Amino acid sequence: MARAHTTPAQASPDEIVDELEVLLSRLSDNVDQLVDRVKPANIAQRQAQRIKDYFIDEETGPRVEHIVPVVTGVVATVAGLVVLRRLLA
Repeated sequence: MARAHTTPAQASPDEIVDELEVLLSRLSDNVDQLVDRVKPANIAQRQAQRIKDYFIDEETGPRVEHIVPVVTGVVATVAGLVVLRRLLA
């Protein structure tokens, strides 16, 4: 509904009710969007998608420049823990 350019003092009761209904509808839509955005399942899904996007490009496939450092770090950590365990045993 088009918004009238009247001040509240000039608005008729019907115009005020119409304006309140529009505002209530917008508020309801905003609340629904916020509820959807903060659901734990939706947050987890967005995070999983971000991780996938970081490691896999839709056009070129796996992003080696991101995968290699992570794999190297994991291998170094495991090797360090094995060496440390053997030294302390």
